[in-house]
Amino acid sequence: MAAEPIIITVERDLEDLIPLFMAQRQAEQAAIADALLSRNFEALRKIGHNMNGAGASYGFDRISELGERLNQAARAGDVTAIGEIRQAFDDYMARLVVKYM
Repeated sequence: MAAEPIIITVERDLEDLIPLFMAQRQAEQAAIADALLSRNFEALRKIGHNMNGAGASYGFDRISELGERLNQAARAGDVTAIGEIRQAFDDYMARLVVKYM
């Protein structure tokens, strides 16, 4: 059974910016995987910080929440938590559907 889509409604005036925003989040997915593999906690902290700031700016509060959690887990060196956050972020991105109003 396929997971339910996560529908985020965004102001139409942001429509031109969302493809770049999404591309940046996809790049973060890959960067998280790489940094986790190499245990680069400073890189993970920075990614989390960027996610936290970017998500809420466009109405993607879950991205901000995951970014804050990633930042905290990276500061603590908590590999297990980082793995769980990575999985949650990947799941969110896979299910995300953007609609414009």
